[in-house]
Amino acid sequence: MLRVWLKEYIQEERVLKNKSDNTLRAYRRDILQLLDFLDKLNLEIKGIKEKHIKDFLQDLKRENISKRSINRKLSSIKGYFKFLERKDYIKENPSKLIENNEFKTNVLPIFSKIDILKIRELLSDRIFNILRDRLIVELLYSSGIRATELLNLSEGLFNFEEREFKVTGKSERIVFYSKTCSEVLRDYLEAKRQRFGDDYKKEILFVNSKQERLSDRSLRRIVDRIVKRAQIIKELSPHSFRHSFGAYMVHKGMNLHYLQELMGHSSIESTKIYLDYSKEQVTNFYLLIDF
Repeated sequence: MLRVWLKEYIQEERVLKNKSDNTLRAYRRDILQLLDFLDKLNLEIKGIKEKHIKDFLQDLKRENISKRSINRKLSSIKGYFKFLERKDYIKENPSKLIENNEFKTNVLPIFSKIDILKIRELLSDRIFNILRDRLIVELLYSSGIRATELLNLSEGLFNFEEREFKVTGKSERIVFYSKTCSEVLRDYLEAKRQRFGDDYKKEILFVNSKQERLSDRSLRRIVDRIVKRAQIIKELSPHSFRHSFGAYMVHKGMNLHYLQELMGHSSIESTKIYLDYSKEQVTNFYLLIDF
């Protein structure tokens, strides 16, 4: 019956809480992993105790599953058993008193006010390559998308009037970009048309000199070059823009579940990492998301 009720739980989360398909798939996967473990114990539903769930978590630890992943699975399990208890399918919730693993997160570096000002001054020319690199920075910076999602963009995914675009790939969703980014995007597209003329391709937003789609390796080289030329002494990567966006949004008061959807996280635990940045760290970086 636990598998039958799981279908009901997933449907309720979809309809009443408007959870994304990616989130629901993660819930289902985590819960089924527990149910497979319980099947081996030949337990009746009423025989499932706190000890059995803890044994399952210990098994995950022995398999070298990260503490963050284990916490995510436990969160999924607790949500399901809370649903079962509310529906009176079970009399006692065996997961109720189990606490998440406590662990210290090593937060990744984020961009400071000086970093961004240096980059914008460095990328102030209006030639094609410079505009492309500046757009990469502004788009990653103001939307919080993944590097792979950036590279897969085409012009047809953009709603220029609403300053929003559709992200495809790992998690489809609509995200937004700033006014500053919109201005750079307009200038870049014009430079791109002038550069390639009749061979202009709308289906690829970010291209190299041969009008081929930029690779992940090329993107990393571009960001590495920008950081080096701007004389920024930190270990920064394309993903650092996403962390800057997430940390800023959390400390500006954005609801975690909304941010989870906006950033395409399959689990709320991935979004909670941005709570680990101190107010001082976030205050010391400058994010011009001029919506």
